[in-house]
Amino acid sequence: ETMNETLETAVVSGRGRVLPAAEEALMQQHLREENLPEAVLPACPVNRVLKGQKALVTGANSGIGRAVALALAHAGADVVVNYVSRPEAAEEVVREARRCGARVYAHRADVSKEAEVEAMFRRMVGEFGTIDILVNNAGLQRDAPVDEMSLADWRFVLDVNLTGQFLCAREAIREYKRRGVRREVSCAAGKIICMSSVHEVIPWAGHVNYAASKGGVMLMMKSIAQEVAPHRIRVNSVCPGAVRTPINMEAWGTPEAYRELMKLIPYKRIGEPDDIGRAVVWLASDESDYIHGASLYVDGGMTLYPGFETGG
Repeated sequence: ETMNETLETAVVSGRGRVLPAAEEALMQQHLREENLPEAVLPACPVNRVLKGQKALVTGANSGIGRAVALALAHAGADVVVNYVSRPEAAEEVVREARRCGARVYAHRADVSKEAEVEAMFRRMVGEFGTIDILVNNAGLQRDAPVDEMSLADWRFVLDVNLTGQFLCAREAIREYKRRGVRREVSCAAGKIICMSSVHEVIPWAGHVNYAASKGGVMLMMKSIAQEVAPHRIRVNSVCPGAVRTPINMEAWGTPEAYRELMKLIPYKRIGEPDDIGRAVVWLASDESDYIHGASLYVDGGMTLYPGFETGG
């Protein structure tokens, strides 16, 4: 397989996504019923804007993290695929990313455990020489009404979603400050992209631990960004809205569920993991060099108070 063949494969498999027939039919059926234009997913060319850079994506063996890891590899970065369970899924991401010509390996680490995070970064610096891009993606939910939520579930979500991002950001910043700017690779000494959520600003009843963690990510990101900016370290967040992944299928998997979900999305289509991957690549590239301390909402307009679209 030649490099050109590899890149052509990457265009088809990673950047011009074709939905499974059932998912496509469900989306288009809803649009026809609402007398709205057909939804067409973007088909974007592969631009290797991250060539020579080294990236770490936490929680990268499924869903959004998987799409982000593959998007970074398509853009030319070498990638560490972090996971905490399902090693076979992580290895599948590694195999697909290697088809882009990237150096890739999987590393198991619980991001809420300081020693495991430190060991993960030591290995990355040992194998890749440094890190240029950290995508703090690992996150989870443990939902319950607030008066029924256990302290263990509160702590578990905050430990992974917020403390895990802090621990990884701290290690990345230490390496960025040690190494400084590599002008042949990037204008910045390093980039940190925190995966937040529309729920850093939208309250979410029944999910108080998750919403609190994402609100914390927002101000953690901005505070770190303010502190490390003079060192030419860029820190931003991506805030997904409703994104189609297997774990949230009950929110979109039937015509009735899809219709209810669309009431929250002015753009009238559900997000795809590739939508998030493209946003991360842009934030990691020098094309966004003057973007710093920003929350980028990738949500089809979910944060636009859609209940008021007909006058309230």
